[in-house]
Amino acid sequence: MNDDIKVKVMDKRHWVNPEALEKDANEEIDLKRHPHLVAQLEKQMMENDAKLKEYIAAYKQKMAENDEFRARLQKDVEKRVDTATAGFFRETLPLMDQLDMALAAAEKTHDAATLITGLKMIQSGFVRTFSDFGLTEIECEGKPFNPAEAEAVQMMPVNDLKKDNIVIEVAQPGFRMKETLIRPAKVIVGKYSEF
Repeated sequence: MNDDIKVKVMDKRHWVNPEALEKDANEEIDLKRHPHLVAQLEKQMMENDAKLKEYIAAYKQKMAENDEFRARLQKDVEKRVDTATAGFFRETLPLMDQLDMALAAAEKTHDAATLITGLKMIQSGFVRTFSDFGLTEIECEGKPFNPAEAEAVQMMPVNDLKKDNIVIEVAQPGFRMKETLIRPAKVIVGKYSEF
């Protein structure tokens, strides 16, 4: 099947085809003859510009409100932290006063037993105050070594397989406040070895 296909090519460049230039001029004239179409398009464009400006203004207002909210929230958090810190110091200052009195009494009397008794009372006061604020000591002696809450400072050889990787001794106690680790415990861990 060999059909002859005729293709007609029109060159619309105005310097090649003066008819194309005349057609473009006629389209311009049609727009001039229909001013309501141009006015309608201009009105629609102005409405769209007004809406866009309105959206931009609303967006800027919301961003400013968000910034103000963040600033208020930050001030509120800082105020709560300051209040909690002040409460902590309010509770611990009497313990400092007791420590000062114990040291002054020890200097006057030179009695070590009285000093030790006074220091033990102050220590129990600190433990009670810290406990009231949610601070608890990590119990790890006799338990399997947990690197998430303890730091092994020494490995001690043990001849009992049941004591392998078990905390033998606490060198420095560790503390947590609720779920937050404040300080890991420093421990001595058993390492099984046949003697």
